[in-house]
Amino acid sequence: MSVILTTPAKKRSTRTAPEIRARSFDRVTDRPSQIENLLSQKEQDRLREIATVLEYRRGGLTIFSEGEDAHFVYAIDEGVIRISRHAENGQRQILAFMVPGDLFGLPDGGMHVNTAETVSAVRLYRFPWQQLVRMMMEEPQLQLNLLVRVAYDLRQAQRQIMILGQQSTDQRLAFLLLDFLRHPEFYDERDGRLRLPINRFDLADYLGIARETAVRAIAKLERDGLLRRIDSETIQILDVAGLRAMQLGRRRRSASTD
Repeated sequence: MSVILTTPAKKRSTRTAPEIRARSFDRVTDRPSQIENLLSQKEQDRLREIATVLEYRRGGLTIFSEGEDAHFVYAIDEGVIRISRHAENGQRQILAFMVPGDLFGLPDGGMHVNTAETVSAVRLYRFPWQQLVRMMMEEPQLQLNLLVRVAYDLRQAQRQIMILGQQSTDQRLAFLLLDFLRHPEFYDERDGRLRLPINRFDLADYLGIARETAVRAIAKLERDGLLRRIDSETIQILDVAGLRAMQLGRRRRSASTD
């Protein structure tokens, strides 16, 4: 097993304070709106006072499982977490990939309704739920900011339901890629390189398709001139506008004539 290190955040010199990020869903322009930290410096400092830093050294480790008692809430500082649930037949559905600035683990009736696992090496802030509740009662603005974050996650879930129910495989894949492009942790806009931190198994279980279908979908986007695979984890995005057009179901002229 990989070692998990825990250190009280207030006793440790950290590179950053806890962040909780969200963005507007208003589509005023064709450019995706930026994801911004919702917390003030004061709120970040208050959260750090009750936080413990957890470091998971590799992917594939379980943070909590569905049905467990929920005593903590988590915020991601580095790395990627997958949130999933299993159907009665045992089939896994990945509900979300959580990235730096995301909040997860909010209890439902005192329990976790989903499973959270590391996709990569991860650094987390862990907050005791009851202490966080008391802090929100003392700090109404903090409560509001966390509510904004929860509402953001609800809108994301609604978007995914619509996409899985109405859009083609190519559109679903474009949607996922565009979501990762918003994060500088994974996308270098200068050279157009996207480090996609998920494998084809996770990709398929998130998009609700077979693994072979996920591989063929990436190959099709490459033939269409929208991207180029560099290695198993890195993709060069060649046509961001083309990806947006595909995700919206619009035809776009491409340099490819295949």
